[in-house]
Amino acid sequence: MKWAEFTIARAACAYFFICPGLAYGLLTSRLPALKTQTEADEAQIGLILLCLGLSSVTALIGSGWLIARWGSALILRLASLVLVLAIILCTLASDSVQLGLTCILAGLGMGLVDVSMNTQGIQIERRYASPCMSLLHAAYSFGGVLGSLTGALFAGLGLNPFINAAVVLGAYICFRPWAAPKLMTDMPSETITQQQKSGRSLPLFVILCGLLAMIAYAVEGSVAEWGSLLLHTVKGASEQTAALVFAAFSIATVLCRLAGDRLRSSWGDFLLALGGAVLTLCGMSLVLFFADPAACLVGYALMGAGLAPIVPILFSRAGSYLGVSAGKASAIVSILSYSGLLFFPPLLGFVAHKEGLSDALLIVLAACAILCSGTFILRKNAK
Repeated sequence: MKWAEFTIARAACAYFFICPGLAYGLLTSRLPALKTQTEADEAQIGLILLCLGLSSVTALIGSGWLIARWGSALILRLASLVLVLAIILCTLASDSVQLGLTCILAGLGMGLVDVSMNTQGIQIERRYASPCMSLLHAAYSFGGVLGSLTGALFAGLGLNPFINAAVVLGAYICFRPWAAPKLMTDMPSETITQQQKSGRSLPLFVILCGLLAMIAYAVEGSVAEWGSLLLHTVKGASEQTAALVFAAFSIATVLCRLAGDRLRSSWGDFLLALGGAVLTLCGMSLVLFFADPAACLVGYALMGAGLAPIVPILFSRAGSYLGVSAGKASAIVSILSYSGLLFFPPLLGFVAHKEGLSDALLIVLAACAILCSGTFILRKNAK
């Protein structure tokens, strides 16, 4: 293996993994300011986030055909530009309709970036016969940290979301001329192989992995899209403090993902996933039942640490299940998991509008408990 080539390819791909995390972190950390700017209520915010989810899933469904026709490198270059532009347009919205329309555009970009960047990562692993997906997903989480921290900084300085997005995303774009040409051309056999997969039904284990991933992503989405609002409107935290929610969550996620492979080798899939799920449950309990914003931030950090290893384990176990192609299993888990991330948080908005945000987030606590129970499927199918 040519180590220098592998390092460069991995770094270039990591640059694009940062993009959706950065965009998501910026959008969610400035959500309180955008809510005020557009004079939207909780139900309208929920509907806007639903638009984001619907457009993202639409992009996920159509991404395979687009990548097969034009290649993942071209789709990643174009979709990342669309996503950056859409986030900037979101910060210029003056009412809920404009915010909803720009979030639709952001969702399309986010969905296409997600599939195409993972396709690039898989091809790097295959070409150089060396794992890199854990590092790449850590780059995504790092983007979330960066977006959230800069959101907190700009909120503390009293600067509006547009200035925030323009400065941060403008700096990010400066590195694009180096990274974009280094994306890999899709292997000729990749799309053909995917198109020739059999239509046989999937084992229950693979479907259960997808459902657990869906729950894990739903919990993560509730943190990103409602955490800052919970601290600001319910716990009485300042906008600057509230903007730190996704940062606390993402920092813990990054650190644990960097150590995830070593922990998996030491503990095994079941114990690591169960321990992570229990830690997530404890963190959510801390968020809901303690009034101090600092304690809530600690709770969100615990949730980030707990959730970090779970989804990679589920993808790995589903993809390595005997008799099922890795591509087919990964596709099912991806669709289910991102459905949880994109649809669950908006639905919380409608519940929050009727019952209050604190009561709505009790649903998240129940989801954490289900996740704890669900990890026992990994014990039955231990590796």
